[in-house]
Amino acid sequence: MIRRARKTDFPFVYPILKQIFDEMQMETIEKLPEDQFYSLMKLGFISEDYRYSYRRIWVSEKAGKVVGILDMYPYKDQKIIDIVLRHDYAKTGLPISTVIFSDQEAWPHEWYIDALAVDPDHWGEKIASHLLDEAEKVAAKQDYHILSLNVDQENPRAQRLYEHKGYQTEKTMTIGDRTYDHMIKRI
Repeated sequence: MIRRARKTDFPFVYPILKQIFDEMQMETIEKLPEDQFYSLMKLGFISEDYRYSYRRIWVSEKAGKVVGILDMYPYKDQKIIDIVLRHDYAKTGLPISTVIFSDQEAWPHEWYIDALAVDPDHWGEKIASHLLDEAEKVAAKQDYHILSLNVDQENPRAQRLYEHKGYQTEKTMTIGDRTYDHMIKRI
């Protein structure tokens, strides 16, 4: 079952989402103590507009357990997705000048898939594929005709999935210190 995330899903979503952060090896994240980053992400998750807000996340459930997550939003939201959390930085002991995510990841007219991840115990069960299908439905309902995502060039498994689902590399870009293929699919 795929459904919109609820605020109460954070303890189940975070470990799955954290896989992505660990793979990215972003210095801005790695320099934060784990409990401080967890608190910041929790505040963001329960907020209305943050990049990883529950409002932007869909979850895949199996036997009542969250086993996969999909985070997505339109290009136009990129202007606000990180700024909205700054007023809460003090609650986690961070200065307001802290920058976690600074790279542009989406481009005009794109419905952007920011994060797609599956609990490793459920790899190979087509959960990511079903979540990508859901992304198409949501984007189409919002009248978007281009889906986009960025895939780490060091993640051939994900690259194969996206190609299988019809995504094509449009350009290469750097996010943090890693090189990604920016892939799109016209729907």
